[in-house]
Amino acid sequence: MMFAPRLRQWLVSRLVIVLASCLTLAGQLPAGDDVDQSAVRRWVVRLDSNRKADREEAKKELLKLGPAALKWLPEPESLGSRATVEALRDVRAKLERQKAEESVHAARLTGAVSSSIGETLQRLTKETGNVVVTDDLSKELLSQPIELPGRPSFWDVIAATAQQHNLSWSFTGSPTRVRVFPMNAATKGDSPTTVLAVTQSKAFRVALKSIRERTVVGQDSGPLLRLEVDVMSEPRLRPLFLKCSVADVVVSGMRKETKDKTTAVVWQPYSPDAKLELTFGQWHRQMSVPLDFRRPEGDWATLSVVGKLHIETAAGEEPLEFPAGKEAQGVSRRRGGVTVKVLRWESGGAKDNGLAVTALVTYDTGGPAFESHRSWMLFNVAGLVRSGMMPAEKPASGSALSDVNLLKPTHIDSDVQPDGSIAVTYRFEKLPLPAEEYRFRYVAPTLILDVPLEFELRDIPLRSGR
Repeated sequence: MMFAPRLRQWLVSRLVIVLASCLTLAGQLPAGDDVDQSAVRRWVVRLDSNRKADREEAKKELLKLGPAALKWLPEPESLGSRATVEALRDVRAKLERQKAEESVHAARLTGAVSSSIGETLQRLTKETGNVVVTDDLSKELLSQPIELPGRPSFWDVIAATAQQHNLSWSFTGSPTRVRVFPMNAATKGDSPTTVLAVTQSKAFRVALKSIRERTVVGQDSGPLLRLEVDVMSEPRLRPLFLKCSVADVVVSGMRKETKDKTTAVVWQPYSPDAKLELTFGQWHRQMSVPLDFRRPEGDWATLSVVGKLHIETAAGEEPLEFPAGKEAQGVSRRRGGVTVKVLRWESGGAKDNGLAVTALVTYDTGGPAFESHRSWMLFNVAGLVRSGMMPAEKPASGSALSDVNLLKPTHIDSDVQPDGSIAVTYRFEKLPLPAEEYRFRYVAPTLILDVPLEFELRDIPLRSGR
């Protein structure tokens, strides 16, 4: 009798594997966009092999499939074998980190790019997960052609559209999206198109927005130039903090010695030991960094700014799925460095058909980044989906954050916990269907990454005497 629990565990494990195999063979679920579901399930089954070589091969093959396989990996807790659970957790953690690291690189359009503005921006939303709003553009303008380079990045498309058709853009809404609109005299001064120089680094746009002369009272060290560096992320990402060490930024000017001769001179920073840490804030995707440098005497032709910034970014969004109805209560899900547990599922009854779902959100990263006054970092997109829909079904827009099938809450309340986690209550009113016919879905960035951005802004013309 003492072996009965162990035998039961073995039988449960084998039953789960048999069921997984049957689902694979029957083809009851659709395959993923980039990875065949049957291949994922086949290697998951091999993770429970008695032979170590088979288990290691299964892990290796699952990792080869890449982050697209995450969609088809079962929850580790659903498997009976402890060794299989640990192996699956290890595979998932490595694929989630890979996905997060890949997500901070520039999103690009592939295939043919010659089409109208409207068609191109629709493709941009669908293929990159960055939602672009064109409500302010006329049908005539949307039908106009646009010229693009091969494999253009998101920022390539936005910049080309704006430059070729006298447009501008800004961030708007929650979740964040890019709104494209016609340029006019009132918006031209603050438009991101009116910059002195611009470049791209990974999924970020870095621009020199302005150069202004400053005079420091009581100082005889000569005038200063304040450089305003503007940083934008693709809207699908969530930048948290921008960190800049002034020592990592080199400013140099070309001084006119004679009519035909110039000399490169490195300018000294006003505060060489300064370190900046700026907060983007909830849903913000843009940040301006002020940098002061001493301007040596002389007549300057051009200016160059070369350096490195660090963007602490919440990356690798993953939908965490929970059982339908009240079965979700008490269930925990973990992805990357975040754990979400449904604490309460409280239905309002048939009268108003309302629902309140309380979830406890905890990130592995602690410390200052998760102090109560920065708890907005944990406010992620969450909502309800019909229980009949496939878990983690890919929305038409290409981003779980903008999934049109996700029923958003009417109200959100939060309560920061002593350990740095946060309890968030999502309230839904007048649901179209009974509350028990919905599943709770929480969309979270799984990892907090330090993203170094190297940039070069060279040969920026300067006015004489500045």
